[in-house]
Amino acid sequence: MRLTADLGGQWRPGYTGSQWDSSSHRRSDELRALAGVVPSLHPTAAKDVSMTGVIGTTGMLAEASGCRAVLDVADVPMPPPHAATAGDWLTCFPGFAMVSAERTAAWATLPGFVDTSVCGRLTEGRGVGLRWPDGLVTSAITGPVTGLGPTGKDWS
Repeated sequence: MRLTADLGGQWRPGYTGSQWDSSSHRRSDELRALAGVVPSLHPTAAKDVSMTGVIGTTGMLAEASGCRAVLDVADVPMPPPHAATAGDWLTCFPGFAMVSAERTAAWATLPGFVDTSVCGRLTEGRGVGLRWPDGLVTSAITGPVTGLGPTGKDWS
């Protein structure tokens, strides 16, 4: 599982900790380049990070895929610690970010201002676990996020 995000920017005024503004300072050509990010990754599954943040959106992708996700917190692309705490980043609306999964990690040509990292995996079970740098896994979500369940698509 991978997170690809535009980490540039800052908190939207009045929304510190909940809305990251990565787009208002971007030029038109940079914004257009974002449209090619997902096709470049060649994912098996992808979901744009929504108001549920990285954790909630990862839960949506896992739920639709009929499995559990485990995020390796140390590998999640994040703004520098002076700009955003890990807790805020993992639960905020990030402006532009995509959670994706692929059977084989693809080499993608991405805009230079976009960060990407394989930062977790899909496993058997439900919900979302967070693997901390010491190896401990804690449950962030224990059940479904949307209640819609798996897509029924056979991804094999």
